[in-house]
Amino acid sequence: MTDHGVFYPQALYNDLVFVLTLADAENLVKGSDPSKLKYKLTNIQLQYEMIHSEKLAQEADSAYSSGKEFAYDHVHLEKTIPFQKGSETRLNIKVNAQRRSLKAILLFTEPYTAGTHDFEKYVFPDLKKVRVTINSSPDMLYNEGIVSRDLWEEASRFFIREKNKTEHMNLKLFLAGDRFGLLVDLRSMADRSMHGSGVRLVNTTDGVQLELERKASGSGVINCQVFVISDAQFNILGKQLKDVQY
Repeated sequence: MTDHGVFYPQALYNDLVFVLTLADAENLVKGSDPSKLKYKLTNIQLQYEMIHSEKLAQEADSAYSSGKEFAYDHVHLEKTIPFQKGSETRLNIKVNAQRRSLKAILLFTEPYTAGTHDFEKYVFPDLKKVRVTINSSPDMLYNEGIVSRDLWEEASRFFIREKNKTEHMNLKLFLAGDRFGLLVDLRSMADRSMHGSGVRLVNTTDGVQLELERKASGSGVINCQVFVISDAQFNILGKQLKDVQY
């Protein structure tokens, strides 16, 4: 919100409500009786920048009356697909999220048992090639598929950079440090500040098809979690929420 103007909650007729959805206790807490597991979060606070200028407050109030938009990234867990490490060499995934601006499809592979999940561990599932089809047509940038050397190039566009350097992440950590995530960039321009440049998927039945080719190794099950990242915007008109666009 700080990138799109001053947020002035007192100018709205209704309170802005944030909804948090938490994981079940059995995925976070160990115990002999699963029915009695529980946890709680404390000291959760909302913080706002204070407006000390009466003129600025009046301008914010006027903007919410005439119309104001706030752009943000919407992240949605589309599905979770389990597969066998040692036997399955090809995965076919269809994502048909109806979005006006679909930015990326992010797949985290993560094996864990209840109560022992490390939320910062994402393993590399020995991917060899990823083929992307959008609305029944091959991805023009990677017509022959995304090979292993392209995986870091795709994901690094979404990390915060400073002076052309990727902070807190590098190729070694990404592939060998349990920090891997398959990220397919669907934007027409790889610019973090550009809003609305993602692929448009509206009134389509084909959506995005992903074909993951991998080397079978190891044993056990990996959960492939498919997250959809899209541009979103909520609009305020007449000092109240008008609609939310995805």
